[in-house]
Amino acid sequence: HEGHVCSAIELAKHLAVETVKLVPNNQPAHRQRPTATAKQRAKMLSLAIEGHGELAMDTRELKRQGPSYSLLTMAEVRQEIGPVMPLIWCMGMDAFAGLQQWHRWQELLDYGHVLVLTRPASSWPQDPELLTWYATHKVDEAKQLLASPSGQVAHLKLGQHAVSATQIRQQLRLGQKPNATELAPAVAQYIASQSLYGIN
Repeated sequence: HEGHVCSAIELAKHLAVETVKLVPNNQPAHRQRPTATAKQRAKMLSLAIEGHGELAMDTRELKRQGPSYSLLTMAEVRQEIGPVMPLIWCMGMDAFAGLQQWHRWQELLDYGHVLVLTRPASSWPQDPELLTWYATHKVDEAKQLLASPSGQVAHLKLGQHAVSATQIRQQLRLGQKPNATELAPAVAQYIASQSLYGIN
């Protein structure tokens, strides 16, 4: 949805990087399989980022069998780019709050950095182990992550993009049409053409 697209564009500008890669997963490890197939979700993402040259899609997790583990993806990318280039894995606060349920989560920093994207209304998780891990590896400014290949964590407060996938799916089920600030018209048309999310 447009909240994700706007956040990714904002991130690219803030870090002054050429490309932010978006990685749709095949089979989430911590929740049930999405309603849309991997192919449908890839198509929706490609439509959502069309015309945004700073955004690209990385489909490696869609081609991998079994649960989509971020650690495997980071290890693959690290192997491709070599040991020196910075690699930053970005996640929202909701994902960060559940990080301890991730596969070998403490090894993520062996391959790259973690950047937690927060919104103005976000509140930090309270788990002591997670907060200790964060405090041990944190740097104060997201741009500092670009100075080394791996091993650090930071957070970046983004603008308010009050759009949620749950809210959009609910609108669609009720026969309401999300506006263009919530969902790109091309994505909305594709959802309708595929009869996704309860649309008949």
